[in-house]
Amino acid sequence: MAIIESFWLYGKPGTRYRAHIYQDSIETSAMPGSSSLGGKKTALLEDGALLHQVDENTFKNTVTRELLSRTESPPYQPGDKTM
Repeated sequence: MAIIESFWLYGKPGTRYRAHIYQDSIETSAMPGSSSLGGKKTALLEDGALLHQVDENTFKNTVTRELLSRTESPPYQPGDKTM
């Protein structure tokens, strides 16, 4: 699996989490690496917690059940907790 995207997610006030989207590669040829297609995508927090994508900008932590919101360019505030 390769990381194809990384971004910040925001949960409870003052918390943010680094998330990554991984994608499997499906070989389409008998010779490895010669031809492949993108396969299943998996969203994980940096700590390895699995995420369920609710919509384009919302993810649910499958461990804590917390809804997390995606922000393209986060307004970082001093004192924010980085997870």
